[in-house]
Amino acid sequence: MRLALALLLVLLPGLAVAERVAERVAVRAGDHPGFGRLVFDWPVPPAYTLEQQGESVLLRFPPGTDLRPPRRLPRNLVALAAEAEVARLTLRPGARLRHYRLGGRVVVDLFDPPAVAARADPRPPSVPAVPVPPALVAPPVVAAAAPPTPEVPRVETPAAPPASLPPAAAPPARVLAGPHGPPGILLPFPAETAAAVLRRGDQVLAVFDSAVAPDLRPLLRDPVFGAIRSETLPGATLIRVPLAPPAELRARSEAGGWVLEAVRPPVGSGLPGQPMVLEAEPGPSPRLVLRAAAPGRVVPVTDPETGLPLLLGTLRRGEEATAIARRLPEIELPPTSLGAAVLARSDGIALIPSRDRFILSAAGGGRLALDAAALRPAVAAAMTRSFDLPAQATPELLARLQGLQAGIAGAPPLGRMSQRRAAGEALLALGLPQEAQAMLTLGFAEDPRAATDSRYGALAAAAALLSGRLAETEALRSPAWPDTDEATLWRAALAAAQGEWRLAGPGFAATLPLVLAYPGALRARLLPLAALALAEVGDGAALGQVLSAAGAAEELALPRAIQADSEGKAEEALAAYDRIAGGRDRLARARAIRRAVELRLATGKLDAGQAAKALEAALFAWRGDAQEIETRLRLAALRRAAGDGRGALALMRETVAMVPDSAAAALQPALRESFLAALAEAPPLPAVALFDAYPALLPPDAQGEAAVLLLVDRLLALDLGDRAATLLRAAMERAGGATRAALGQRLASMRLDADDAAGALAALGDSAVEELPPATALGRGVLAARAEARRGRQAGAIAALRALGPAAGEALAEVLADSADWPGAAAALGVHLATTLPEAPAALDESQRRRVLRQAVLLALAGEEAGLGALRERHAARMGEGPLAEAFSVLTADPLRGLADLPRLQRELQLFRNLPRRLEALRAGGPVTR
Repeated sequence: MRLALALLLVLLPGLAVAERVAERVAVRAGDHPGFGRLVFDWPVPPAYTLEQQGESVLLRFPPGTDLRPPRRLPRNLVALAAEAEVARLTLRPGARLRHYRLGGRVVVDLFDPPAVAARADPRPPSVPAVPVPPALVAPPVVAAAAPPTPEVPRVETPAAPPASLPPAAAPPARVLAGPHGPPGILLPFPAETAAAVLRRGDQVLAVFDSAVAPDLRPLLRDPVFGAIRSETLPGATLIRVPLAPPAELRARSEAGGWVLEAVRPPVGSGLPGQPMVLEAEPGPSPRLVLRAAAPGRVVPVTDPETGLPLLLGTLRRGEEATAIARRLPEIELPPTSLGAAVLARSDGIALIPSRDRFILSAAGGGRLALDAAALRPAVAAAMTRSFDLPAQATPELLARLQGLQAGIAGAPPLGRMSQRRAAGEALLALGLPQEAQAMLTLGFAEDPRAATDSRYGALAAAAALLSGRLAETEALRSPAWPDTDEATLWRAALAAAQGEWRLAGPGFAATLPLVLAYPGALRARLLPLAALALAEVGDGAALGQVLSAAGAAEELALPRAIQADSEGKAEEALAAYDRIAGGRDRLARARAIRRAVELRLATGKLDAGQAAKALEAALFAWRGDAQEIETRLRLAALRRAAGDGRGALALMRETVAMVPDSAAAALQPALRESFLAALAEAPPLPAVALFDAYPALLPPDAQGEAAVLLLVDRLLALDLGDRAATLLRAAMERAGGATRAALGQRLASMRLDADDAAGALAALGDSAVEELPPATALGRGVLAARAEARRGRQAGAIAALRALGPAAGEALAEVLADSADWPGAAAALGVHLATTLPEAPAALDESQRRRVLRQAVLLALAGEEAGLGALRERHAARMGEGPLAEAFSVLTADPLRGLADLPRLQRELQLFRNLPRRLEALRAGGPVTR
């Protein structure tokens, strides 16, 4: 024994030396534009601490480290002293430090002082650049000897490089300020730019496959998007938006670029976007396929949480997203709000865009471990659990339960919680959720620890869910309950029970092996929910597994009918729907009625009116939850399509009255659409009465403006000008923005036509707003000038119209003609026609021919024969036939110069005799005969 101990003491120093040699760490240095860099090359990710006081930095690594400093120091580092595992750094005055881990490396960046940050360093880098992750992973321990100076950025939120904003020449981003909508911004990317959006930690990453990045400086003062930053990638742009959860970014493509809106989804509603369909393609090299309507490019970035490659599949349009995270041995599919994301743990992973999908496979012809079972996060045995639901036979479970009950009876009250939890799990495994909930409820009354135990509360909530007591299931969505695969399963079951299919379907698909591994009685209760959720989201592969596992259970008749419907078997699906509609399950009956109506409508067996009458039966089949609200919304849409706007409005008003005020806001769009449909269909006077009864239902946008203007035109057709003016005034006072200005312009035009110039100017003044579309601003300016001219202020009106440019030339010609300034009027109208008429030889429409004829009249009154000749050469062949063409021919004909022109004079006199009668017939709308 003494000999062994002596040998051990002799060998220990040698082992320590060997350990230190094994942990020899090389330090590399390099210079890059805007900063210098130190890289500590570790074989494995190390633990380290960093202490900074002013310009002195102490970097401490694990004991036994042997640091090898570089021969040359990077920019902004005055001195580097390495003493075993400690590195002492002396920074250049004003330099800023940032540090992070990248795989097995520790990287320290030393940024230039502000005065020289913009100047590039002419020295070439001495070491290859290490890619900087978008968001830095802080070291596990950061012990500061003294509070850091203000110039030193915090480790948790490191400062971005100075050149992160685009240059001023880039197209500027714009804040979309809406009084009722969520805060949003418009990023003016080029057309057909694709995007992907996902959350990583406390920030949201938005990737666009265009290197033309917008200028983000207009957003710096915005309270939501003020901290946004952009980085230019090869052929792409990465936008970082610091956004604390649970807020998310919703992205949509518009004509001017991409709109990002900060939204706060309701609890349990999942991420915005449509769930992306996942499939496995069999073959020699199985591949995972992610279905998408319009895939864009795949943009690789560095994951800010793990430092691993993150492959982002962008979309040019659509809302497909990954709702539920999926984990495989070589990859992870994190949740996204737009597009696809693949976190690669292997070097052989490739994400390839195709026509209607993204293909995930092994690069270089390798074999990726993907098959049908790999569509799930893992096999059931490897899934993470929250409960202990024993998969035993019923006699064994009963014996287990009997023993637990005996233990509960013999234990003191504060020692029963663990046994009650085990008894509740046994009862749930036996398919007795009511008894399980009763057992667990006793524990809440006995032991105060049960109320703070998230696992105990979630188990009681799961029993309440299967018992149909949805009001007692909040613990399933508690953030205190750890995120396990079993938690995902039960949250999906709760979402299915509440009709939230977009969340329930992906959740069941991700945990299907766990459902199939449950005890038979419990599995029989969960499979109908899982099958219905998978059928609603269209996951045919997972639904097939559920149906094959459940056999011919009657509870799955509706999912089978939905599957037949999705496969195009209309007659089989209709027969199944009708059979379910005659059954005793009220909820299944309501769903079957609605689906049968939709299928018959899609196949042309019913029109919109007949479908609305058939769907009314579903209102009485199931009452009192979101299913009824959804049915009412669809019924209102069918009534609007059938021309029954009043019926749709009555239904929506009844629906709004039966829901709480918090839920009424979501019904407002359908209520307003029904109101507009009722206004358009009703006769003028009843429509006015309807508007007076519900003025708050008029949308404050272009739809509301169009409805009011249509109603005004119908009133004017009945010579009810005063009533139309009153209606316009009421609508204008309730509207805002461009809609208010447009309604005020129409009111001013009506008053000017009634020779009320002062009233027209008053209407324009009452409806004035700051920012207007160019067309609206031009129309209001012309109206104001015409009203001033009517009041005798000709000079001011002429000056105002000239300031508006050629677009106001027609109104300027009218004012000048009223002053008998024929040459000026002809010149103004000529400039207007030169900018508005189409190029020859295109024919002119009715309004364009009238303006050309008016120009001929003005030139004739001004005595400009040369102008008449030029007008005849340009437009004679484009005037067509009819009274306007004949009048134009007379006005632009050559003057009489001798006896040879007398026959032409005789024809022109005859035209002048017939011209008043033909023009009068044209004005009255009657037929014109030759």
